Amino acid sequence: MQQVRRGTVRKRGSQQALLARGIAAPRKTSTGLPVLAQARRLITRTPRTIRLGRIGSHARSKWLVLCALVFGSAVVYGAVIGGQTTRAYDALASALERSAIAAGFGVKKIAVTGQLHATDAAITAALGAGPDTMMLGFDTDAAKTRLETVPWIRHAQVMRLLPSTLQVMVEERSPFAVWQSKGQTYVVDAEGVVLAPALRDAYTDLPLVVGEGAAKNAAALVAQLAAHDDLNKQILAAIRVGDRRWTLKLLSGAEVMLPDDNVPEALASLVKLDGERRVLERDIATVDLRLLDRITVRLRAAEATRLQDATQDDIPTASTKSTPAKGKT
Repeated sequence: MQQVRRGTVRKRGSQQALLARGIAAPRKTSTGLPVLAQARRLITRTPRTIRLGRIGSHARSKWLVLCALVFGSAVVYGAVIGGQTTRAYDALASALERSAIAAGFGVKKIAVTGQLHATDAAITAALGAGPDTMMLGFDTDAAKTRLETVPWIRHAQVMRLLPSTLQVMVEERSPFAVWQSKGQTYVVDAEGVVLAPALRDAYTDLPLVVGEGAAKNAAALVAQLAAHDDLNKQILAAIRVGDRRWTLKLLSGAEVMLPDDNVPEALASLVKLDGERRVLERDIATVDLRLLDRITVRLRAAEATRLQDATQDDIPTASTKSTPAKGKT
């Protein structure tokens, strides 16, 4: 075997023979360039993309809900702290109301039944409804309460007739008397409720009552006078004195002073006296019925004398309904 130096390859055959024997043949190198022993090849690799595993749909839904709750809570908290909740609510309500009105649910017609004296303006103002009012949000109970504050209206009822009609039914108070107080005249009902300022000439068929407390007590007096139609026709006005009793002013100018109580008996005595002596047809100034056991008539003339009806056995007194003793003056 031929000895070779280190770094040289022993030649024992051709390259093909070496390959056949399983021995790797050295690569041919260029004779013009030096070859580095045991040279290593540099390997460059492209960056790897790392993909994270996807979150499951159920977990993702919970996460989104949690985020929405946190965000919503923050918005609400900020609105409360900033005092914007009322403004936001009003804006939303206003938008909904405008949408409903645009869709045909606004008040377009008001139908009123039972109206006689109350004005259209008073009813409309108390109702508080107009073209910009949404039917669905209209408070009929509150409207009923407001309508019943109108003096002429005793009771009211309000109904919504969709899409755009309000049905209003009212029961009005009835004029009962004309009340004069402090130089002003008003029409009142039987309970003394002032209905409206009024001229006497506009209600000539109603009794005229004057003075403090006259409006509230007029119904009782009118009921007592109803039994004496002839006397009632002669009355010009009833004057309330000290809010205790009445003085009747007659068309002739005479005055009939009634007592504090026992008024029916006093009226019966006057009617009986007038039937027998025609007292009310004379030129008299006053007829005083205030005393319990006598009637005093004062004439207008200077020589006025007092006439006492108590001399008649068949004339009852104002309070006792009994006849006085014969010859009493």
